[in-house]
Amino acid sequence: MYGMFVSHSCRFVVFPDPLGACPWMARALQPWLDQPVAADQHSSGAITLFDGMTPAEAELAFDIMGMPFRNYVRIAIVRNPYLKMSQLYDRIADTDRVWQLRRRLGASDPDFARWLRSTRADHVGAGHRTGPRWRRFGAWSAKEWCGDHITHIARAEFAKHDLTQAFKAIGICPAFGGRASDANYVLPVGRHYDSASTDLIRKRYDWDLSFYEGAGPHLRLVA
Repeated sequence: MYGMFVSHSCRFVVFPDPLGACPWMARALQPWLDQPVAADQHSSGAITLFDGMTPAEAELAFDIMGMPFRNYVRIAIVRNPYLKMSQLYDRIADTDRVWQLRRRLGASDPDFARWLRSTRADHVGAGHRTGPRWRRFGAWSAKEWCGDHITHIARAEFAKHDLTQAFKAIGICPAFGGRASDANYVLPVGRHYDSASTDLIRKRYDWDLSFYEGAGPHLRLVA
C-alpha cells in the first residue's frame, strides 16, 4: 500500500506515510528513480531496500550498501493524526479476521475511543511485532517514525506544496498532478471522535500537530 522512492543520481529518498499508496508520486518522480525497491520485506531477495521501511531501517540498509544516507535529502510524508488514526481504525475493521468474526456473530466493532486508548504511538503501534507493518507503523507518531533520520517533512494533505518546497533543495521540479492538491482540507473524522479521544490525540501526537494550525480535528493546514 505504500512505497519508498530513491534516487542516487539526485540524492533523495522519499518515505510515504505507512498507510498511504502514492501512485501519483511514483509517476511524478519516475524520471529520477534509479534504485530498485522490493515490494515487501519477504520478497526483497538480493535487493536491500523494500517498500515500507522505516527511515531508521533505510539508513541501516544504506550503510550496508556503502551509501552515505546522511548526504541525501530525506523526505517523510506525514499525515494529520486525527485523520490517520480514523483511517487506521477503518482499515483494521475491514481486514482484521477477529473483528470480522465478531461481526458475523452479531457483535459490534470495538468502540473507537477504547481502541484508540489501546494503541501506542511507538513500539507495536496498533498491532504487534509480527503483524502487518502498516498496522504497526500506521499508529506511530511522526516524531517516532522520523527520528533524526529525516531532513524534510511533507504533509500528505498539502503534499504538492510541501514536496515542491523540499525538491527545490535538490534542484528538480517534479510534475505533481491534481491528486497532490493544495486545496483547503477539512478532516472527515467527526463520526469517530469525542472530546476524550480528541484530547488523547492532542497529547499523544503533539509533535505531529506542530506542523498544523490549531489542535482540533478540523484543522487548516499551514500554508
